Amino acid sequence: MLCYVSKTCKAVLTIGRDTTTGKTKRKSFPAKTEEKALSLALQYKLDLEKDGGPRIITKSNKTLVELIKPRIDEQFKLKDIDKSTLKRKSDTLKQIAKARFANKPIAKVTREEVVNYLSSLSKYSESTIKQNYELLCMGFGEAEYQKIIQENFMAGYKRVKKPKSEYVSHKRKSLTIQEEKKLVDYLNSVSYEECPNKYLFLLLLTTGMRIGEALVLDYEKDTILAESKIDIRRTQTKDENGKIIIGETTKTDNSLRTLTMNNISKQIVEKALENKLKNKEHLLFCKKDGGMHLENSINSCLKRIAFKLEMGIYEDYNKKGELVKKTDVHTHMLRGTFATRCAEAKIAPVVLQQILGHKDISVTMKYYIDVDSSFIESETDNAIQYLVDKNIFGVELPESKVA
Repeated sequence: MLCYVSKTCKAVLTIGRDTTTGKTKRKSFPAKTEEKALSLALQYKLDLEKDGGPRIITKSNKTLVELIKPRIDEQFKLKDIDKSTLKRKSDTLKQIAKARFANKPIAKVTREEVVNYLSSLSKYSESTIKQNYELLCMGFGEAEYQKIIQENFMAGYKRVKKPKSEYVSHKRKSLTIQEEKKLVDYLNSVSYEECPNKYLFLLLLTTGMRIGEALVLDYEKDTILAESKIDIRRTQTKDENGKIIIGETTKTDNSLRTLTMNNISKQIVEKALENKLKNKEHLLFCKKDGGMHLENSINSCLKRIAFKLEMGIYEDYNKKGELVKKTDVHTHMLRGTFATRCAEAKIAPVVLQQILGHKDISVTMKYYIDVDSSFIESETDNAIQYLVDKNIFGVELPESKVA
């Protein structure tokens, strides 16, 4: 009778610690000889160290809010976000903090809690949902990086998806041609004393600049009549306390641009300069006391005009539950109106992207091309000719432009 005896050697290596229970995690390396087992363990350790070494982290009681806040603060310190974005993200975090799951250890948060929270946001706008979703992803991503959680609900194939908004907005993107003509006729006929914002509204309609950009135009540096240029180099923004201030730059890098004044917009700028009030910031458009206009006050002014002209009127309930008349006309619609007229005039999308200062044409159609300035001017002339043909502004272009 034959008997066989086999010998198996095993090396055991500590590779980390269980991120939920805090228990030490080990890996075994069996082999026929001790030398081989130790060799396998050593090679694994060397490979592990190349990836940063074992992360031995004890069980954490950190909450979602506690994980997100330091990341936001870090982004601000590294100049990745500005003061206004810091304020917006901090406000969004306060909204998330109202949810019960956001204040308990993230390791104990369930997928269902996350789904239910996101589902409750569907009544809000797409932008509000997006802001909440991004911070949730940031928090769970940080928890995964710190090895606090084993499953990240917000990443991978089975991630919790961003919900679709059910919010119904009464805000249109632009005025109709008839509405635009009615508004322009009113602004051209009303006196400056009765409507000090008339040239501001006309400029928005003929250049497509953002209201925040227009409200901080410097009449000494930004309006260059001799060259028919308007430099867009800054905009209104908010500081960390939510106060409206003059920003040091534009909304995005792409928003930093120079607009070419056409025959109509140049006349408007000339009139605005004739009626400008001297103020310490050299603002082309300012309040009677020289202070900076706020967007909401300008928006209210435009809405009063819209009511007077019976534009965009609809009925809705106010906060008291009363059915009242409202108007969907707002200042950003003037930018949208300019863009719509340009599209109707068949301006090349890439040119419109440059004029509006969009980052890419996913907002105005996904092109990434450097556009020659002469091409922009020639395409802009098409839009102006279109406005003249529609008799919106009641002026004619010089012979060279009409040809």
